[in-house]
Amino acid sequence: MFARVLAAFCLFNLVVAACWATSDGPANSELVVYLRTDSLQPPRPVDIMKHELASLMLSAGYRVEWHTPQNKGDTTAGTLVVVELRGACSMPAGSFGPDIAAADTRTLASTAVSDDTVLPFSTVNCAGLTRLLAPMLAPEGGARRDFLYGRAMARLLAHEFYHILANTRDHDRDGIAKPHFTFTDLLTEQFEFEHTTLAKMQRQPVDSVAETQSGADLPTGR
Repeated sequence: MFARVLAAFCLFNLVVAACWATSDGPANSELVVYLRTDSLQPPRPVDIMKHELASLMLSAGYRVEWHTPQNKGDTTAGTLVVVELRGACSMPAGSFGPDIAAADTRTLASTAVSDDTVLPFSTVNCAGLTRLLAPMLAPEGGARRDFLYGRAMARLLAHEFYHILANTRDHDRDGIAKPHFTFTDLLTEQFEFEHTTLAKMQRQPVDSVAETQSGADLPTGR
């Protein structure tokens, strides 16, 4: 059923200016993610996102450790990423509010860049993702909706993390690093990094977010 849906999303456009300090961030290392969420964010889709993203990133040699503004923790890891979920990432039952109905689905996720350097600041457009997935997820039960939604978020962020960790604007032909996603890619049971993508992520040194000045968002769209 998902394979017949033809909508696709461009997963990496580039904007901004910013600067950051550098340090080594080898593969098979800890990836610390500082997560910012809306106050109305339901916990279950985020929990599923974390679980699914951890599995995807482990295949690239990274162990994900999560922190929030309330629980910053103490880490000396050299690979840090800041992620913001803009809006409430979930599939509510019933009708949608005007913000969802009018949401822009051309930009589902974004990452910042400066010149030729990809910066460790990513966002997910929750309203756009909700509007896009609604036709497919509306008939599903609540637990199934949360699972599929959370896994879709994980795949979007895995794509953005590829650009950050490989420090590249380029895409691969297939898998999570390809330039366009279909409904099948977001919702199918199996969707992973290709071996060529994993090699890029494992060999590329990663800059630290320490002493970074944030830039604008870089959109991902249809």
